[in-house]
Amino acid sequence: MSDAYTTTLHCLTLKQLSDVEGLVAILDQNPDDVKSALEQAVSDGNAMAARGKFMITPAGRSTLDDTYPQWFADERASAEIASAMDLFESGVNKQVLALTTAWQEVEVAGERQPNDHSDTAYDAKIIDKLGAVLDKTSTVLAPLITTQPSVDRFLSRISDALTRAEDGELDYVSSVRIDSFHTVWFQMHEHILRITGRERDE
Repeated sequence: MSDAYTTTLHCLTLKQLSDVEGLVAILDQNPDDVKSALEQAVSDGNAMAARGKFMITPAGRSTLDDTYPQWFADERASAEIASAMDLFESGVNKQVLALTTAWQEVEVAGERQPNDHSDTAYDAKIIDKLGAVLDKTSTVLAPLITTQPSVDRFLSRISDALTRAEDGELDYVSSVRIDSFHTVWFQMHEHILRITGRERDE
């Protein structure tokens, strides 16, 4: 991806509400470029600022909607990428959603209850399965990664979160307060949907 201004707006749609550091982390942009882009976006009415955090405005979303078709024309015209997205949606994405639910809830006496994470063996199995799905995802999305290396950035961040979870930092599986596996996966999903011009299935 290029054009720091539009890329910064794009990142705002992925994180919803963020400070500069949070946006820099998404696609590893230059902090000064992000700051300048945000200042210009606020001036243009494409973003709002409050207490050091930023949010995209309806005008900013409209700007992106007008830009995406030209920006990602090649990806949207590719049958190979369309097939990869079909596989992503029907396979690995559904698996991650199911595993996240299994992580958050367990069945006790026939009833679903919040997972208190007292069963370390159960948690370890979920983390292992997430790792296996992540490995598959790199293969499934290979055609898109070839044209948009930015997708690989998300996979790397997801891998980092998984490593921390494997090391005992269990919040890195699904917490919305940090860049957990599930949080970054959600961002990546939104990223590739915007590239390919698709809507979420779920």
